[in-house]
Amino acid sequence: GGGIAGLRAAKDIADRGFDVSLIERSPFLGGQVSRLDRIAPTGEKATDLIDTLAGEVVSHPSITVLTCAQVDGFGGYIGNFTLSVRLEPPKDPDTVEHLKRIQEQKPEPGRAIPFTGLLPAPPPTESTTVTVETGVVILATGFKSYVPRQGEYGYGETPYVITLPQLIEKMAGPAAKGSRLEIDGRAIGSVVMIHCVGSRQIPGIHPEDESGHMNEYCSRTCCTATLAAANRIRETCPETRVYDMYRDIRTYGHGQEDVYEAASRNGVVFSRFEADSAPEVAKNDGDSGHPLQVTVTDGLTFGETIAVPADLVVLATGMEPNDVSNLVEMMKLPVGADRFLLEVHPKLRPVELPVGGVLLAGTCQAPFDIGESVSAAGAAAAKAAALLSR
Repeated sequence: GGGIAGLRAAKDIADRGFDVSLIERSPFLGGQVSRLDRIAPTGEKATDLIDTLAGEVVSHPSITVLTCAQVDGFGGYIGNFTLSVRLEPPKDPDTVEHLKRIQEQKPEPGRAIPFTGLLPAPPPTESTTVTVETGVVILATGFKSYVPRQGEYGYGETPYVITLPQLIEKMAGPAAKGSRLEIDGRAIGSVVMIHCVGSRQIPGIHPEDESGHMNEYCSRTCCTATLAAANRIRETCPETRVYDMYRDIRTYGHGQEDVYEAASRNGVVFSRFEADSAPEVAKNDGDSGHPLQVTVTDGLTFGETIAVPADLVVLATGMEPNDVSNLVEMMKLPVGADRFLLEVHPKLRPVELPVGGVLLAGTCQAPFDIGESVSAAGAAAAKAAALLSR
């Protein structure tokens, strides 16, 4: 994987004097971090982070980067693994069209493309298979954002309901119309943000997905990301009201509680709801001029029912592990009830798997923020170097 964890692990191992093959299934490096604008709480631009780290990886003499690549064969044992890696041109129509648009824009070489990542080399034009012989394998296969069900909080039924990743991308450019937020050419006077969409699901309250799974875990990073977006709206578009509807606020980690406190100072209006009384999003038939109305039973006002007119509803979607079922079967990997890869012990052996010489890094094992992903990658790199040095 060539996301933030895979990039960090690759560089750390290469800096210790070992050769590294970095295998990424998409044409781009950067993973989910490349789909961000600014990183909370520092405000650093995500493209700057990817530029620095991916640039160091691509230019490192001990690292071979293979994009549009997938592992389709695995054998051997610790110190002596053999991987069959298939390289093939992108087939997904959206990826092909996106690559075409990028090539027409002629981006600056060696620079990350906003909301895309860094393109280290042109995609292959024909399918080939290469063999990689290695002593240690690190899995940094990352996560994907939860996609709401059709009709979940009105998603897919109205253009006025979008996800937080979509909002972040739409706000990246000039996003103000006067002193109001502008989204898709519309001036937004009222935004409602709803937490825990696709996270902390409860049997009997939330439906299972088409494969029978539920996301009962907390995705951990959504609260800070939502509040950071709310702060940006209030600070840059003061005439846009922001309503934040949450089950619990979990802004853990260094500096992240400051984001929550800033939201209060910026006039974000909070409402707290229980899992069995989630907000209801409906078409607004009144003459208020707002297309939607969101109704919630507010625990902060002792159960009062509040109706909020809204021009835009933003769903704070959680994390789901990427589908690595082929690797799970091929490498005999343990998977937890949450579908993330399962380490031997969360405290004593946090980046190790029962398969000797196969390690974990980043959000393939649990929802992490960027700092935690990088820390896990550093731990995996240190463990890998210790094994290889023998």
